[in-house]
Amino acid sequence: MIAKIVKGILRYPYWFIKEFIALMNLRICNPTCYIARRTFLNIDKVSFCEFGQEVSIGNFTTIHIRNYCKNKNNSKLIIGDNTYIGEFNNIRASGAEITIGKNCLISQHVSIIGSNHNYDKGSNIEEQGWDETKNFIQIGDDVWVGANTVILPGVKIGDGAIVGAGSVVTKDVKPFDIVVGHAAKVLKHRE
Repeated sequence: MIAKIVKGILRYPYWFIKEFIALMNLRICNPTCYIARRTFLNIDKVSFCEFGQEVSIGNFTTIHIRNYCKNKNNSKLIIGDNTYIGEFNNIRASGAEITIGKNCLISQHVSIIGSNHNYDKGSNIEEQGWDETKNFIQIGDDVWVGANTVILPGVKIGDGAIVGAGSVVTKDVKPFDIVVGHAAKVLKHRE
């Protein structure tokens, strides 16, 4: 019997077991949240995630929260109460703090990228660590982010704003503005 269990565990790669344990820990720490079974997690510690009540995260969403620098723990994901995050999203909080407010709607295929790599000449980019000048994203309360949107580092999206589908957000969005485009521009003001 024990040999069958060990053989079964060895069939799965280490990363699969690590993700499964992280997902179970998140579910235990956040019992009112719905975290889909096929959510992919690559996190150092469950304490790097703070979820409010009734948060919903859809299948095939990837959440990446890692601290590659040993002396820095600046990676964090905070999601407010009653926020919905759809399927196939990409949330990268490694080297950054991403805050998503209360009552938000994040549609499908959205990428929220909290930090960039440094790229000084003379050494490999992957060895240089995170750029710490714009290592955050702040999304206010009651924000709707349309499908296939990309939100880049250093952006603040105000309360009540709407980001149209397919937009690339490179600059701050004021409260209640509706932005669309590549790079996103104000279309009108929400009334």
